Amino acid sequence: MKQQYKIILQVGLGLLSVGLGIYFIRHERAELSKVKEALTTADLVWIIWGLLLLIVFMIVQGVMYQKSFESIHEKIGLGTGISLYLKRNLISVFLPAGVLTNVLFFNEMVERKEGVSKTQIYFASTIFSVCSILTGIIVGLPALVWLLWKQSLSEQLVLGIVITTILIVSLVISVVRVTRSEEGTHFLGKRIPVVAQLMKDLREQSFDRQKFLQVVGLSLIVEIIGIAHLYIAVKALGGGPTLEMAIIGYAIVLLLLMSSPFLRGIGAVEAALTYSLTLFGLSTVLALSVAFLFRFFEFWGVLLMGVVALITQRDNLLVRVFPAFLLFLLGIVNIISGLTPAMPGRLEMLLEVIPMEAIHASTWLVILSGIIMLAISIYLLKGLRNAWGSALVLSGLSLVAHLVKGIDWEEALVALITFGSLIYQRHQYFIKPDLKLARRSLFPGMVAVAGVLLFGTIGFYWLNPVHFNVDFNLWESFKEAATTFLLINIDLVPATPFGKEFLLGMHLLGGLTLAYFAYLFLRPLIQHTASTEEEDREKAKTLVERYGKGSLDYFKTYPDKRYWFNEDGTGFLAFKTSRNYAIVLENPVCDGLESRAGIIKKFDAQCRKSGLRTAYYRIPESDKDLYEKLGKKLLPVGEEAVLNLETWSTEGRDKKTIRNAVNKITKEGYSFKVNEPPQKDAFLQQLKAVSDEWLRDMERKEMVFSQGAFNEKELKQQTILSLENPEGKVIGFINLIPDYNAREANFDLMRKTGDAPNGTMDFLFVNMFEYLKSLGFKGCNLGMVPMSGIDVPENLQERVMKLAYERIRQFGHYKSLRSYKDKFEPNWQMMYLVYDAPFDLIYLPNALERVIEP
Repeated sequence: MKQQYKIILQVGLGLLSVGLGIYFIRHERAELSKVKEALTTADLVWIIWGLLLLIVFMIVQGVMYQKSFESIHEKIGLGTGISLYLKRNLISVFLPAGVLTNVLFFNEMVERKEGVSKTQIYFASTIFSVCSILTGIIVGLPALVWLLWKQSLSEQLVLGIVITTILIVSLVISVVRVTRSEEGTHFLGKRIPVVAQLMKDLREQSFDRQKFLQVVGLSLIVEIIGIAHLYIAVKALGGGPTLEMAIIGYAIVLLLLMSSPFLRGIGAVEAALTYSLTLFGLSTVLALSVAFLFRFFEFWGVLLMGVVALITQRDNLLVRVFPAFLLFLLGIVNIISGLTPAMPGRLEMLLEVIPMEAIHASTWLVILSGIIMLAISIYLLKGLRNAWGSALVLSGLSLVAHLVKGIDWEEALVALITFGSLIYQRHQYFIKPDLKLARRSLFPGMVAVAGVLLFGTIGFYWLNPVHFNVDFNLWESFKEAATTFLLINIDLVPATPFGKEFLLGMHLLGGLTLAYFAYLFLRPLIQHTASTEEEDREKAKTLVERYGKGSLDYFKTYPDKRYWFNEDGTGFLAFKTSRNYAIVLENPVCDGLESRAGIIKKFDAQCRKSGLRTAYYRIPESDKDLYEKLGKKLLPVGEEAVLNLETWSTEGRDKKTIRNAVNKITKEGYSFKVNEPPQKDAFLQQLKAVSDEWLRDMERKEMVFSQGAFNEKELKQQTILSLENPEGKVIGFINLIPDYNAREANFDLMRKTGDAPNGTMDFLFVNMFEYLKSLGFKGCNLGMVPMSGIDVPENLQERVMKLAYERIRQFGHYKSLRSYKDKFEPNWQMMYLVYDAPFDLIYLPNALERVIEP
């Protein structure tokens, strides 16, 4: 129930943020236009000074973050500090008490780039926020006194400031009391253990007071820059600024920001600043313009840089999707613009230099390109190189065509932005088209084109003139058929219902044929896992015997795999392809970490040339650093269990149910048998019957890739542990497979019949553990439980996986599997899916589902 309340609260806060964002955008439309008007009348030299000061402002904020971290003996780069400020400033606009609550965001970036723990990040961020508030009070209080003396402060503003101050002071006192008292610490530890641990870490944190004072000093510099920005805004718009005017005006802004819990004082700041400036003799219009220009320097400019920092960060999903979105938007803009008459004034100017025929041609080019763009945007999302090239050409043509058809610079600007985004993201589009399919299908396509053109030519030639009020000759019939086929026939107007039907039919045939060619041109190359030469498999087995170290190495030479060997043949990767992905099973098999890194880099480069993205499945926690150093991303996909056979025992109260199951089955006359290879065909037939029954009863299908399927050829050469009833019938079995960790045993299939007694698997496992101990093994790998082990999710993807694992019934059997393995008290190690960019997570689940199919 608590978890449900937590989820509801999170959803509620999310909806609140969305609502506030919509309100924010709607509320500020008028201000944005007035900022533009103010800028057009301002002195350019002073505007440049203001922008330069804005750059200094952002740098000082970055240094503030640096010194905040140095005050707790940690270090971050200036770039990280500036980026952290810009992103948090952006998100704080939409958060309640954003100056304080923004410390909860973008911590993963600092953890990843600088290696600073979350506790340290929270502490340093709190220092930053406290210093910002402190200097705001230092600068704002004199203004408050001045306004009270002038009797110019509204009751609502005074009330807001007083309430905010009381809340902040009360919060600080409460936190100090709770964290210092034993009762408070015990309460937090019981109710909110994560917060309790955080408070404990903060109490133990050493603190550099000198660095703290430097942060305060830098924060005061930020306030001085704000005062200078107001002074410059007045000067740029032709006013007569004074230092008193700038200080008091800026201090009022600070007071409003402190008293405004949402949206950083939007609306109220402009109104209050305008009023205060009129007290110094500025006209209302000039004061309002100054307020808008000042807000551009202090608010909108920083906000815009925050958006840029957010969408241009490395591997940002929004950046990856943005070109496709822009192309789709440009397609809609093109269609609407082409169907909308040009503005008369602009058209008159054009007709002086361009003939009407060129304008008409540009109009239809815009419409046709818009239709094609809508289709290409879908393929652009998939990363097709051909789609990128087509989009680049079409956006470039649209840029020119919009200017030619009506000097539509607004639409041309959209085309230019689309063109630029495609250039910026050009390296993301490397998936090759399926040229073999295109070549095979080209002849049928050409036959279809010829057929449609012939049909159209004959149709127009033999049509009764009454249908179009035109008697077409042969050449005119061919031209009309061609233009109708290309969907650019603009002059032909049907006069009868039959004429409309004929024209519609030609458009339909033309559209379908063009769509067919677009499909051939843009269809991605679908990679299929080809059969592997037996020589390669034997070579891979030799390398596994020499360098194998993991529990999955056996499956790397399974019949479903393909192999990629390095140049000198001393290492390889086992993988399968699924559409546009090459999915590698675990690590490369080779000698040493350096060799692993080299193989991964070269394999990635080779796949990129072939138009494939790469992913690495079930990478152990111990190898996490290797992939992070290569710039890859990791997503936890489950935990692998390894039982310590040296400490394993059925003794103790917690093992009572296991002992009872074993004793019960033993008393009923069932027996455990070790069947050494090679296995007899008759015995394998019994195992096949058990396996088929288990698959049928469990409603499952065979899966491969990181596990094995029932394969008589493989099982014939393996040790089989079986459970047989008193009549000698096999009712359950486990097959042992090679584990290239010399101290660890491994198994694959564990299956039983539907009429097997309760506790069959417990019986098999206990006897298997004892058998393995007798052979000298120190551990036994129990396999992975998907989606388990994410106790404290660190990002959205992990939160989704944790929610699915805990709450969605479809994944409930994973919880049961985890619970079953937990009773043997194994050691757990997290396993990861390694990928290159967040965008990959859209397609990888489907790709993984395909590679596990036999």
